[in-house]
Amino acid sequence: MVALALVAGHTDSVLCCEVQPGGKLLASGGEDGAICLTDLSTLKPAGRIEQAAGDAVPSVCWHPGAGEEHSLFAAAGSAVLHLDLRRGLDASALCRSFGVSQDEVNSVAVTAANGCWLAAGDDSGEVQVISLQQQQQQQQQVAPPSAAAAASAAAAAASAAASLTCPASYKTLRRGHINICSAVAFRPHRPWEVLSGGLDAAVVRWDFSRLRPLHTWSLNGEATASGGQLFNPPMVHSLAVPQTDERGLCKLVAVGRGDGCISMYDADLKAAPAARGSSGSGGGGKKGGKKGGQKAAAVAAPGVVPGRLALLGREQGGHSAAVNSVSFLQGSGWQQLLSAGNDCRLLLWNWGAAQEGAQVAAEAAAEAAEVGGGGDSSLRQGGNLQQQQSQCAQQAAATDEPSGSASVPLLAAEHQHSRKINWACSTALPGCPYNVFLADTGRRLTALKLA
Repeated sequence: MVALALVAGHTDSVLCCEVQPGGKLLASGGEDGAICLTDLSTLKPAGRIEQAAGDAVPSVCWHPGAGEEHSLFAAAGSAVLHLDLRRGLDASALCRSFGVSQDEVNSVAVTAANGCWLAAGDDSGEVQVISLQQQQQQQQQVAPPSAAAAASAAAAAASAAASLTCPASYKTLRRGHINICSAVAFRPHRPWEVLSGGLDAAVVRWDFSRLRPLHTWSLNGEATASGGQLFNPPMVHSLAVPQTDERGLCKLVAVGRGDGCISMYDADLKAAPAARGSSGSGGGGKKGGKKGGQKAAAVAAPGVVPGRLALLGREQGGHSAAVNSVSFLQGSGWQQLLSAGNDCRLLLWNWGAAQEGAQVAAEAAAEAAEVGGGGDSSLRQGGNLQQQQSQCAQQAAATDEPSGSASVPLLAAEHQHSRKINWACSTALPGCPYNVFLADTGRRLTALKLA
């Protein structure tokens, strides 16, 4: 595997990078407060945008809408910057600054659905959601500065700076996280939904039109599963959602965790109703007793998390340190997943094989629960039911080649990097000799070719 170091123009660690959809630019943000642009056709620096405040840029995101390829958004301090690259590839590209929070913004995402929306997760644990269409209309209604005001260069500069500052966010999603919100992602097939992940080890599915959470996954119970690090909690560092409406794929969300594991969930999961006859009194009658008890036992089987499709950890050859970035490989039909972490490793997963392994684990655990025939009787038969369920689930989940996909390895490729990797992104741009780009603790980007 050939790796090429790219001089993007940063003077400090590179924190993030994203490829322009349908374009030839790679945007990156760094600790130096700069947003750098790299031309993928030449692999040379194309531009550098510096902000006056000099705040670190932990997240960049391109506008996914048709005809909006020139629009780039970047988190910087407590604001989100909007760059219009038609103005230039330098500081002149800055057209708007959204003062979305009093705390630092960690992640930004944009959707083209329902008039275009911007989401930003911050250190307070809140998610700010802004209507880009409404903000644009408000900006167009602002009258241009008068000739008298423009007579003085200082007054003109002050007027221009004021015009860049936009009002507070349109919607605020609160009380979903009790710690820093580190990642946000929109869902293409559900235009009023956004996902958020936090350092409280929680993933929240929101309906931002109604300002309420629909479901929360708490990862704390999975902290040591699948070889995860015992002393590192499963803080959420990254979220990835396939940008497609294809059935079976659009429901997915991949989660990069602080314990070195990657979780994959069905984000369309609906909460299962409580099983009848599963209460402590056992009052289910002839219809509710045994059948309801078996259903409840199957749901509560150890090692089986409702809605979780796969768990990729050290037992599957995964990361030994925090996973900072997860993303679906462009050009793979959303069938492969990239992950990068503090163990200096970049991994390419065939997540479909992992999903089948998780299904085998769930079936094995459910079968073990049914064999037990109910909680009290299983304890009288030796008290080993939970141990048997856990062993079945672990054996099935640890299988790299589950039944039906023996020819598909779970790990498709691996790259051992020289530094800790902060972010990874990919492209399927024709003519470009590389399809994966890494941002690490150094000042340069790295280009790779993964099969």
